Amino acid sequence: MASEFWKPLDRARRQIRLAHLAPSNRLDDQPSLSLRIVSLDENHPYEALSYVWGDPKITAPIQLRSVHQRSINVIASIPLSSHLSNLSVAQTFNIEESKPSVMELATNVISSGTHKVQVSAHSDLSDTCTSEWPVTTNLETAMKYLRHEFAERILWIDAICIDQSNITERNSQVPLMQAIYSNAEVVHVWLGSPTTGSDNAMALLKEVGQGVLLQEIKLQDRLIDDNDLRSTTELMTRAWWNRTWVQQELLLAKRAVFSCGFSSFEWSSMPSADRFNSLVDSAMKSLRFDEYVLDDFTDSFDAHMRIQNMEEIHDKGTQDEDFVLIMAQGRLCQNTDKRDSVYGFLGLMSDNIASRIKPDYNMSVCEVFQDAATQLTICAQSLILFSLTQYMPKDTRSTPTWVPSWNTLSGVESLEEWSNRSLRLIQHDYFSSCAEHDLKFEVVNPNMSKLSGTQFDHIRGISSGSAPCDPTLPEVLKLHHEWRLVCNLENESVSHYIVGGKASDAYWRTLINDIYKGVGESRRRCQTSDYKAYLEWLHELENSTTAYWDSDLANSFHISYSEACMDRRFFVTKKGYFGIGPAELKEGDEIYILAGGKHPFALRPLLGPHPDTFELVGDCYVHGIMDGEAVSDRSRDQNTMDRKKHEELPDSQSLEPYLPLHDFHDVFIV
Repeated sequence: MASEFWKPLDRARRQIRLAHLAPSNRLDDQPSLSLRIVSLDENHPYEALSYVWGDPKITAPIQLRSVHQRSINVIASIPLSSHLSNLSVAQTFNIEESKPSVMELATNVISSGTHKVQVSAHSDLSDTCTSEWPVTTNLETAMKYLRHEFAERILWIDAICIDQSNITERNSQVPLMQAIYSNAEVVHVWLGSPTTGSDNAMALLKEVGQGVLLQEIKLQDRLIDDNDLRSTTELMTRAWWNRTWVQQELLLAKRAVFSCGFSSFEWSSMPSADRFNSLVDSAMKSLRFDEYVLDDFTDSFDAHMRIQNMEEIHDKGTQDEDFVLIMAQGRLCQNTDKRDSVYGFLGLMSDNIASRIKPDYNMSVCEVFQDAATQLTICAQSLILFSLTQYMPKDTRSTPTWVPSWNTLSGVESLEEWSNRSLRLIQHDYFSSCAEHDLKFEVVNPNMSKLSGTQFDHIRGISSGSAPCDPTLPEVLKLHHEWRLVCNLENESVSHYIVGGKASDAYWRTLINDIYKGVGESRRRCQTSDYKAYLEWLHELENSTTAYWDSDLANSFHISYSEACMDRRFFVTKKGYFGIGPAELKEGDEIYILAGGKHPFALRPLLGPHPDTFELVGDCYVHGIMDGEAVSDRSRDQNTMDRKKHEELPDSQSLEPYLPLHDFHDVFIV
């Protein structure tokens, strides 16, 4: 039966199927639609649906009609009007089975005067094939609400327009997603069935989009209350917001309309992150809403903000390295097929990346992840993707250590850790530990990659604990004291850092990876004046009796600290360098600088077929070598001048010389 509805598509002609949804003015009528094949190159008008499939085991039937093109011969008398002057005596036309009669079509084709028309049809004509077909209940409900009352609505719906049982067809249709959603006149985002309060929630979102303060929004001539915020929280945390495919479906749209029941609003009306935060701050100060209800309401917009961030990256992305930031979001989303954590974002990738990663649902999940890591690294010409890895022992992992896992996360803590790991990718633009050494990367066998690098140091001392997610102030203070002990700052004789300057300055800069973000400011490299923020942060850690930061300076430093240190550990190298690295670090791990890597990396030696075989533990911040000082004379000279300039060091102060440069050699990672 499936082949009756899903006739083969011509890949060369970029053919797709469109669903013609029959009209109805009764909500409980069973949805009825027919499938028709068109080419994307022919610019047929249509809309697209973005929705969550739902549980595939819970279905409802719809009426599905197959429509096939076939020909009839029309033999006409001498034409009596000019518009028929080019009609031959015998000419073939295409019709569709859904037409009520052959004669009616012929009348439409030759519709002038009283001339005679003779029609002869092929003997293989048959009635339209109609059958009940199961779809998930969420899709059935969407069709009931979105269909027109008196006219067909032409939609592209993935579950119906792609033969999901045909892997070859799925492989060929996924690369067309970018064109399908960007060519659609409108993308309809179906959030789900209406519930008590959902209409008010949709109306509230419209008001928020217009910039109305929460405490001043009125619905049905009354000010909104906690129940309205709860209803909006429920709407903003529905499954759609965290589905993998919706990211590109929304961001590729010319126009996107969100619907819940019969209520709707436009994506373009949603507030920016800064505007939303301003509205929430004002609502908190108004004291009109319960504190916990408002917190939940604020948190419910996390997915919306993530999509907006992706939209900004996509719109401004100029380098293949930028698109890795989008790919990093894949693990934060839900999908039924883990391979879609990669394939679901190809529509947002550059042409260079999209042309290299070929959707292939015959490949295993591990093969898809490894292929994506390989192609993204080659396209980005950097090791930025290595910063997304999380070390796992050999007996518990299914991919090499240099391949990130895009398996869907579970649990709030792991979600926060991955979000922070993704956020640290932004810091790559501030560093260049490999200086001018370009990427050398090759996959030498299914599990091993070959790079070029040089050993810089070994980890000598390491903190016993890593910074937890959302720690309390006492937890941060305890960790701070432990980390100071690791680098021996309590010893008065340890006053100078190995490459010059004060050890205490190197310490506080290491805590925030030498990147500071003030309130309302963009991230930037640290300045000497930021020391005041560190002192304010330290003062509040030691004296505060509340769970909140009293000053903007302390809050800014803590935000910078959290970005740098969440799920990370402090360490000291054998030569005396301070650093921050993955929670999985061990004493004896080696610090390597790899060509194409803007961060140094911690590698764990292995016995293997090659003498320089390692596992990748993760990227690190090592204070004093982040600008290429360890591998470039030019970077060393510039760094020395910068330190004297920014730290106001006298020209006569002698800085300890850097260790000799090392030659780069082959490094193998499994």
